[in-house]
Amino acid sequence: MKHFTQDENKSTMIKLDMNIWQSLINDSSKRKIPRYMHQIWISSVNHEEMYDRFQIAANSCIELHLNYNYTLWTHEKIKSWLTIYYSWFLPIYENYRYDMQRIDAMKYVLLFHFGGIYIDLDLKCKAQDLISAMLPLDKRDNEPDIILHMGAEGISANTDIMAAKRFHPFFKLAVSQLKAANRWFYLYHLTIILSAGPTFLYGIYRQFPFKNVFYYVPNSLLFGKLIECVGGETWHGQDTILISRFMKNKMWSSFMAFALIIILCVIFKILKKARYR
Repeated sequence: MKHFTQDENKSTMIKLDMNIWQSLINDSSKRKIPRYMHQIWISSVNHEEMYDRFQIAANSCIELHLNYNYTLWTHEKIKSWLTIYYSWFLPIYENYRYDMQRIDAMKYVLLFHFGGIYIDLDLKCKAQDLISAMLPLDKRDNEPDIILHMGAEGISANTDIMAAKRFHPFFKLAVSQLKAANRWFYLYHLTIILSAGPTFLYGIYRQFPFKNVFYYVPNSLLFGKLIECVGGETWHGQDTILISRFMKNKMWSSFMAFALIIILCVIFKILKKARYR
């Protein structure tokens, strides 16, 4: 695939990618994020049909975004699409241990290839044109390259809702590091968040030198006013419950934050050694 080549110096290539990307995209693409909404449903053995509450939430987003292109990406649709456009990524996708890893990885691939907005199926839309609604008035004519919102602990970049311009080097970097990050971290929850989830993406964010391309939506604006969670967390396991209980205790919360910082440092070293794939 043309956008990814082997044996690249990461730091040099990020800067080169930004220069090329900024010079090649047209004026309209520079100003606006594509109005394309992506959602992903990958079924498991026990839950082949989408939960009703997810379908209701998805319908709310579709109805409020009739001027957006919309795709619900299923496992079969993803595999067919990857076979045509990203055949080199298909083995990476299939080699994940858990469906949630596949979902997280595909968020980055789809936002890189198409641009637009990704939103989890457990989020109900409450506003039209979410891309514009997430931005202050002075940023709506010339939209930022990437829209994110950060986790409360400052050690993760939430991946439940994200928006980006097409072929952006930030998501190129994310996709290029997924293979190297696909490791077992001894706990189910840690494996999810560190190999492809929010903590993985925060590691990519830390590596990316052009911080001015990001806009961070305040959680106080996002939740309750623009979107509403209808009850997700279907991927959570028993260790997630245990970790959550620890995090409610201040002493354990500090310990867990410290442990995650150490793990992040290890991840950064792994990703630093890895080359683009």
